[in-house]
Amino acid sequence: MSKFKDRIKKRISPLRASDIPELRRFQRELFGGEEAIQAREDHHRWLFDGNPYNEDETPQFWIYRDDQGRIQGQQAGIPYVLRIGNREWRASWGIDLMLSPACQARGIGAVLNELYVQRNEVTTAAGITEAAQKAHRRAGWLDLGSIPLYARPLSAAGIRAGFPDDSTKGAVAGAIGQPLLRLVEGIWTIYARSKKVRLEPVERFDERSDTVWKNVREDYPILGRRDLEYLRWRFDSSPNRDDYRRFYLYVGNDLKGYAVIRYGKRGERPAALLSDFLCAAGHQTALFALAIRAAREGGANDLHCAILSPHLQEKEMKLLGFIPLPLRSRFMATTDPERGPDRSLLSNPNNWFVTMANSDMEWMYLD
Repeated sequence: MSKFKDRIKKRISPLRASDIPELRRFQRELFGGEEAIQAREDHHRWLFDGNPYNEDETPQFWIYRDDQGRIQGQQAGIPYVLRIGNREWRASWGIDLMLSPACQARGIGAVLNELYVQRNEVTTAAGITEAAQKAHRRAGWLDLGSIPLYARPLSAAGIRAGFPDDSTKGAVAGAIGQPLLRLVEGIWTIYARSKKVRLEPVERFDERSDTVWKNVREDYPILGRRDLEYLRWRFDSSPNRDDYRRFYLYVGNDLKGYAVIRYGKRGERPAALLSDFLCAAGHQTALFALAIRAAREGGANDLHCAILSPHLQEKEMKLLGFIPLPLRSRFMATTDPERGPDRSLLSNPNNWFVTMANSDMEWMYLD
């Protein structure tokens, strides 16, 4: 087996600038054409070359070539800083492991992933296929369950269309109508006004982000760093920067958090994502209620989010009119046995804070 792996490893190399033209041809063929986000040059430069957490300014991207020298596989990662308790670790979200049909089920993907994981103290992945789940478990990854996905209809059109299956559409239309949704929203609006809770829009993130991060981070046992450097890269430098609306959350004159809503389309109708947020634990429900109003004012038919949080459970989401959807994103993690944290620190999914801005969940959801 070691000789077999060694042969595969010899055909794997870090991505170089000279590989890009051939890589784009491979990506257009495997990911679905020129419009695939994986094949977009601006997306690649921002996500990989411009990531501020690249070690030695080297992107996490590997390619596999066959015996004729053709690119037949890839593995990429999004480096980030993971805070566990009071300590930070070098981490990465694994994305875009892809092999040509001729190279699948031959152990190549496992070797690509192994070389990638060795770069990190902690490696995380979301949206993993069933086959990949089995391979990750064999490699010793922790299975942390699923990241729940929710949808909040904002209009009659939002109820009638856009949900993953007919049974969900029927449940939404039959159990929760617009009058009840508006009543729920009205109650939370009154509450927000009485507590002087508001979302203040901003064009770009500024130094207030560092204040939020320093004041709020200890409310969450495990989360990726969300300081000004991260937010400016993740949203303000993104090729999709104009699709985002950024807000700071205030209670009176006290800064309590931030939120990011992205506008786009699902099918032919306008939709919104609560891409990211961070706030003091006791203000998450109010932030979501205000995000609902902001999404409607932005013209969306429905608001979607993926959220794993120790301070916001499904019952609170339902009280806000969010519908738990059957489509969920599988979540797994692993740690380097010598350099990384103890596995037990990662094993409880209730300690994690994850949003759509993590991994590639957001880009896979809007058209």
